[in-house]
Amino acid sequence: MLSGGGSLGAVQIGALRALLEAGIKPDVFIGCSVGALNAASIAIDPTLARLKEIETIWRSLDRKDVFGGNRRMLATHLVRGHAHLYEPDALRALVRRAVPIADLGDTGVPVHVVTTDLHSGRPCWWTTGDPVAVLSASACLPAVFPPVPLGESLHVDGGVTCPVPTERALDLGAVRTWVLDVTGGVMGRRDDRMNALDVLLLSFAITRSHLDPGSGARPGQRIVRLPRPQLDNHELRDFSKTPMLMDLGYTAMAEVVGKELAAVPLPRRPL
Repeated sequence: MLSGGGSLGAVQIGALRALLEAGIKPDVFIGCSVGALNAASIAIDPTLARLKEIETIWRSLDRKDVFGGNRRMLATHLVRGHAHLYEPDALRALVRRAVPIADLGDTGVPVHVVTTDLHSGRPCWWTTGDPVAVLSASACLPAVFPPVPLGESLHVDGGVTCPVPTERALDLGAVRTWVLDVTGGVMGRRDDRMNALDVLLLSFAITRSHLDPGSGARPGQRIVRLPRPQLDNHELRDFSKTPMLMDLGYTAMAEVVGKELAAVPLPRRPL
């Protein structure tokens, strides 16, 4: 289960490496926002070889690869009173690059992606459909990107209603759920230099960090959590620390995996 968290999604990539190296291949991936992008990317082929390709993409990312545009475009949207600040072209191009399949149902392992339906105000789950539309909707920060038409409604970031979708895994009957939650620590600039966008992103980050109910495991089910990264003043559009974040995720997850498998080893697979 992979949460939202902007550029802290790099932590999830390191954590996935630790899981795969330990011989853990999930039966299903569940994701929100950047976690949905990571989940769909690795679900295509959950192997170390595929993960290396995803790492290469992450190491090359810059702010423009997600948000695109420039200050003039941003000012134009503000002056004209548009419902969004950035065009989604760069984000959609990134999805095409990271998830090169025709349908979300074409992944090697099932993937469940959450978006927020603006009309009903409820989370909506997707296991099939156009990956570009579904994944860009799941990562559609309100007011930052335009809402995405899906079905009969408009959809925005799944993190508005379900930033850490642990319950989905439990509802699907997961015996052991690995929770890669990176919603903590994405607080960005918090001083008198904040502009309107800084305030918006900071407010969304705070809300998202409090929405996880901290679901407890049900009988016969285990939840294993990656400790939330706590990085003061790290902002979700900052991709300059990606290598460090991947290393952080790998180290933290390797420790968690070691302790968990010592307590509850993986079941033997039939020969």
